[in-house]
Formats: sequence, C-alpha cells, structure tokens
Amino acid sequence: MQLPTRHRVLRAVLAWLIGLIALVGGGAVAHAFVSARPASAATEAAPPPSRTAFAARPTPVPVPTPTYTTHPAPAVAPLGARIVPDVLVQSAQTLSPAQVHAALYAITATHALQLDSGQIHLGSGVTEALGVDPSTFRAWTPAGTADSDPLWQSVARGDVAVAHAVAAALAVPLGGVTTAGATTPVPERVGALATTGIPGVGLIIDQLDEAPLGLVPGSALLVTATPGSDPVVTAAEIQSALGKAATVTPLRVPVTDGHLQWVAPAYGPITSPFGWRNNPNDPGHPEFHGGIDIGAPLGAPIYAAAAGVVQYAGPASGFGQEIILTNADGVSTVYGHMEKILVTSGPVKVGQPIALVGAEGDATGPHLHFEVHVGGTRVDPAAWLVAHGVKITR
Repeated sequence: MQLPTRHRVLRAVLAWLIGLIALVGGGAVAHAFVSARPASAATEAAPPPSRTAFAARPTPVPVPTPTYTTHPAPAVAPLGARIVPDVLVQSAQTLSPAQVHAALYAITATHALQLDSGQIHLGSGVTEALGVDPSTFRAWTPAGTADSDPLWQSVARGDVAVAHAVAAALAVPLGGVTTAGATTPVPERVGALATTGIPGVGLIIDQLDEAPLGLVPGSALLVTATPGSDPVVTAAEIQSALGKAATVTPLRVPVTDGHLQWVAPAYGPITSPFGWRNNPNDPGHPEFHGGIDIGAPLGAPIYAAAAGVVQYAGPASGFGQEIILTNADGVSTVYGHMEKILVTSGPVKVGQPIALVGAEGDATGPHLHFEVHVGGTRVDPAAWLVAHGVKITR
C-alpha cells in the first residue's frame, strides 16, 4: 500500500532520528537525561572527580600508637652525703603534716623524706611504686645505685627504673617497654635496673611523670633515726604513734634463725638442685637452674621462708606465676609455679601462707621453685637455709 506523501516524510524523519541515536550512543542519551535534571549548587560547584583525581588522592596518614612519655632530662644534682633509712612509713592517703610530726616525734629522727607511692599493675603483675625527685632520692639508696649518674638521668628524662628481680620476672630487658599504672596501665620505658634497698618497691619514677600511674602524693615517708637505734624498735614506736593509719616497715632487719622456716614442711625432698642441669623441657640442652625444686602435691600451701615485703606478685616468664619477697638486708626469696597467689602487697611474716603449689609455666608437674637472692645475686637456697639453721630434706 502506498503511503501518502506526508506519512512518507514523517517516516523518513523518524528513521533519521533513529540513526542519529545509534551514532551518538545510549550513554550520551543517558547523560543527557541526567544533565537535564535540575542541578544543585553543590553539584555545579563540585563535578564528579575523574579517575585521574582519584589516583592523585593522598594516602591516609595512619593513627600513631601510644608511646611512653619522655622529655629532655633536667640536670640531676650530684650525689652528696648518703643517708641510710631505718623505716618506711606508707599510707593509702597523703600523710598529713600532723602525722609526719607524730612519726618523727615518736623517735629521735635525724633525716626524713616524704615521697609519693602506691600499688600499681606492672605488666601483668602487681608491685609498689615510688614517685621521687631523682636529685634528692638518690642519696637514700644503696651505694651502687646512688652513685650511678646515668640511672638518675634516665629517671629524670621520663624513663622508669625497675628492680632487677621484677624485670627478670616480666622478661623486660633494659631499654624495653612495659606497662604500669594503678588503674589504667600506660606504656613506660625501662631506662634502668636498680636496687633501691627498700623492700617491696619494684618501680621508681620521677614525680614529674607519675600522674598517669595514679600514685598518691606524700603517702610514703622514709625516716632515719639516731645512730645505733634498732630499726625494729624504731618501727614499732612510729607504728604506735600512727596506729592503723599507716604501715611501718623496718628497713634493716638481721636475718636470724627466728626469721626462717622451711618453705614446705612435711613435703617431698628437693627434686632438682641449684646449678647446671639438663633442661627437663628441652632434653639434651643444659640450663642453669637458679633455685631448687621442691616436690609437693598440687594445691598444697606454700609458706614464707623468711619475713619480707611483697615486691612483686603475678605472672612471670617461665614460672607461670611468681612471688618475690624482699628484706632490707638485700635478701629476696622467690617462689614460682604457683596455682594461686594469696598475697599481693605489704609485709609478710615468716611461716605465713603466701600461695598454693601448682604446675604453672614451664613445669613438668606440681612443685615449688624456690630461689634466694643476696644483694641481687642468686645463691644456692639449700646452702643458705642450712647456714641459717634450717633443716631440709635432700
């Protein structure tokens, strides 16, 4: 059928439009529909970025991880005359001027130094910390510690000084980083290993940097009595003056037979002595055994072999769990592999239950690992006990 001329013209125009669409492409048509929509001011001001723009986008800056505090070290005063403290007074609150006066009035004091202190979490364990002025406090420490300018310069710079035995328990090397704090532990760099001569203290920090640790200002007091005074008597007199408001610990207590008791009475003999031995956890490889192993049933009570103050209690490398009791004469007794710890701070009497026998850490069965450190050096615990009149079963 022949279409009218008008219809043929319309059909030709339609065919021409279809051809034009095919030539331009559907994408252009789609873009035309999008562009035909009312554009917002934001769209007009910021057209879609090109692939080149995306490629040029800067790499996001990573969020830095928290680090310990450090700052330029102020000058530390040179060591003057050394002072040997007789007692340590500690309280859960700041010692008031009236309490300090009462403590010093109860005896004839020649020197006194008020410090900040508190129980803190160190790594996964618990110990006592002191906040000090390095220039002043160094004179109150043992000779080797007091003489070390680099040690006190490190503390003044913002590092912490950790007791040798505590650093060994936590496997934190000199220059390593651990965490410390009363509530929320923060990273702290171990700038020095130290012997303070103050039982129970596992960490020293500059007062200027102690805030994150949560120490209590002025809650500790070191006191020196007149020469010849008995520290035990001095401590008793100060304790009587302060009552239950504080704990007073003598810092020079002779280790005598009356301070000792066999660590595990009625338990098995020594199953592994002090010295070199074949490693039971790695046969064929010798290792130095720094203590003695005492056979005992799982869960049996462990008693303090000597009076002391808890310097550290908690997880320890190789021992699973460990307790370190220190005596001001430089003697520490160490107990390892416990199933449960019963004391975490404060003074401990000889014969007091401190833990339960376990097989935690690198142990092949339940037993007590027992060490004695004299002046920071490990000695044969069996020989040391015998030298102090303790009968043991080998």
